[in-house]
Amino acid sequence: MIKILKTSDIRLFSTVVAIALALPFGWRELTGLYAWFSPFIMFNSIFMLKTLAWLNALGFLIFIISFFRKRWFCHTLCPVGLGCDFFSGMSHRKHFSLHKVPLLGRWLALISFGAAFTGIPLFILLDPMAIFNGFFSLLFTPFSVVVFLSLLVLPLLLLIHVIFPGIWCMRLCPLGGILDEVANLRAIATRYKKRNIYRGQFINTERRLFIAGGIGMLAGLAIPQWLHQIPVNYFRPPSSAEPDVFNNLCIRCGNCIKACPTHIIIPHLDRNNITSWMTPEISFRNNGYCLEDCILCGSVCPSGAIRPFSVGKKRKLYIGRVKINMGKCLLTDYAECDRCKAVCHYNAIEIVPGDQPLVMTPSVDIIKCVGCGACVAVCPPGAINMIPL
Repeated sequence: MIKILKTSDIRLFSTVVAIALALPFGWRELTGLYAWFSPFIMFNSIFMLKTLAWLNALGFLIFIISFFRKRWFCHTLCPVGLGCDFFSGMSHRKHFSLHKVPLLGRWLALISFGAAFTGIPLFILLDPMAIFNGFFSLLFTPFSVVVFLSLLVLPLLLLIHVIFPGIWCMRLCPLGGILDEVANLRAIATRYKKRNIYRGQFINTERRLFIAGGIGMLAGLAIPQWLHQIPVNYFRPPSSAEPDVFNNLCIRCGNCIKACPTHIIIPHLDRNNITSWMTPEISFRNNGYCLEDCILCGSVCPSGAIRPFSVGKKRKLYIGRVKINMGKCLLTDYAECDRCKAVCHYNAIEIVPGDQPLVMTPSVDIIKCVGCGACVAVCPPGAINMIPL
């Protein structure tokens, strides 16, 4: 007889899979897949962008299962939940009463949804799948103060359970909070239908939805006015949302960084602009470029900060602009070179007669040039640079 797997076995296996997919092992579209399981990330993205991606079906599936099986994802698949339970088991405060701690997770989720409707998914960075994937992304990032502080989030979240066992999962987690809310609605509806009572519970739930949604909408309208966005002077991946939307919607999971085959996407570490901390930017410093047939960054982004796009559409997605220093160009020194023209898959560079006799110079069609950086990578004297839009 085949032994049926225990929930604990499935949970451990799920955590191993989640860790493997969170590491930069070339998983392509599967990179950081567990972030797509979160209905909290999914609804924040939908309410903010009013669009869907096909992988959102995973979040909808978890949402529907939670309607019938309360916190099924938390107890079966969530890797952060397994870690929190492990450290809670190490606590000597076995009799710590969670009833003294309010159910903040539900309020955080509902307020965040309301805020997403009007401009900013307020607490999307608190999603456990975002924290989990972001941690494993930072492990492979060059050390800095910003990286160090960001790396502390997941360990501190786990260690706090030694002092307050169960506090994050049962009281503070917005993902768990929204799953509780879904299961609670079903339970109330079922009992109300059978016994025609629990009208008061319906009213309390509706009141919570109304108050939290209203607070969130007001916050979504007010907070962006207080945040002074610094002009963008760096490069975003293709199909990125507008800077203010991008910084608010990006969950810092690092999926795009890990999936990029040429490793030109790195975390933005500018300490002068706190709203863009750890968001992805493109760097052309390592002689890499944005491959003309690569669409992975848009495919693995679970929040919609980088929208999905096709290879054909990529010809109209501008990253930056080419700037050529003619004084360094080999052609102006009467040498033969057409590497920039040969490497350009967008046919944006032509070699044309220059102002001086017998001198040819490269000319860039700014309509065709999307700023992929291929010409920068192959230019022998480094005469070509990229400038932000």
